[in-house]
Amino acid sequence: MFFIENMIFFIKNVSKGVLSMSKVSVIVPIYNAGQKLHKCIKSIINQTFVDFELILVNDGSTDSSLGICRKYEILDRRIVTISKTNEGSIATRRRGIQAAKSEYIMFVDADDWIDKNTIEILYNESERERVDITVCNDFKVLGNGKLIKRKNKSHFFNNDRIYNKDEIKNELAAAYLHGHPFPTYLVAKLYRKDILVTSGKYLDRIHFLGDDLYYNLEILLRADKVKIINKTLYYYRAGGFTSKYMPYLFEDMINGYQIQKEVIDEFYQDSKNSRLNGISVMLLNTFKTCLYNLFNGKLSKSEIKTLIEEYVNNDKLIECLSTEGSVKVFSKEYLTAISTKNIDFLYNMGLTMYKKRLPRKYLFNIISKIS
Repeated sequence: MFFIENMIFFIKNVSKGVLSMSKVSVIVPIYNAGQKLHKCIKSIINQTFVDFELILVNDGSTDSSLGICRKYEILDRRIVTISKTNEGSIATRRRGIQAAKSEYIMFVDADDWIDKNTIEILYNESERERVDITVCNDFKVLGNGKLIKRKNKSHFFNNDRIYNKDEIKNELAAAYLHGHPFPTYLVAKLYRKDILVTSGKYLDRIHFLGDDLYYNLEILLRADKVKIINKTLYYYRAGGFTSKYMPYLFEDMINGYQIQKEVIDEFYQDSKNSRLNGISVMLLNTFKTCLYNLFNGKLSKSEIKTLIEEYVNNDKLIECLSTEGSVKVFSKEYLTAISTKNIDFLYNMGLTMYKKRLPRKYLFNIISKIS
């Protein structure tokens, strides 16, 4: 059945006359995506727009992912499979960008999928308006998305709009300094390849958390024109990194905060205090996630408390406590617990968050297995 179904895809592509030099490169970074990868790949090769190359970058998967990629590669000449040792999402995307031959690039995560018109719509908008980035809206879905899906209700998607350089800086990029209501992820966007290739100076300082954000932050500040369209074309499968223990979470959080400070110094001198308030609130919010994250692993109580003690001695965390934004947003008890190094209070805060989220975590696991 698999062979017959995909032979139909291949014959369809040949009959449509797919060109050897594609207009769009679609990059899918893959790590142990398993059977979910079928839905992702099929949604791409069944696009109404056919003049693209699909670059599947296998990041050292230990499951069936590479085999699935190879089968589709045989059946569709637009597909290129790259297999490498496990290096993480940043290096995997970079490998895909290096291999891309098209003027435009878009990313699709391996467990997500896209509407059949996605590439056609994004490409046509990009060409017509001559923009650096075209952005569409997305659905957050559970399982296969048939029962539960939620549209991103960010005000940025209220209408179609083109942003010029100053508007990009003051509205889109600035959103990443205040809790980022503008989507930070690399997916659901079509980029000019040259702007991706010439950006990325912050990525070597990040392990995982915020790699999309800090890449996009730099890209936006380089861009001359961005088009946002009020069409929901991308299906993002909910799950989230916070369900697994992330040993580098605190380090990424602090490094990201420092990157944001550097961006403020370079681009936002005229509104520096307001921007510093924003990133202070972001850091202290993420610190709560760090506390929760400690309970997702197999750390003992004493190990968790030792890490919390290390965290609350960090200068960057401490400097956020006294900003006007932090004092307004957070409880006095929380800020005081950090400043006085009340390890027991912070331990119990993390444990409470962990217990509260357990039912949701179990629900995600059940739906994932069913779908």
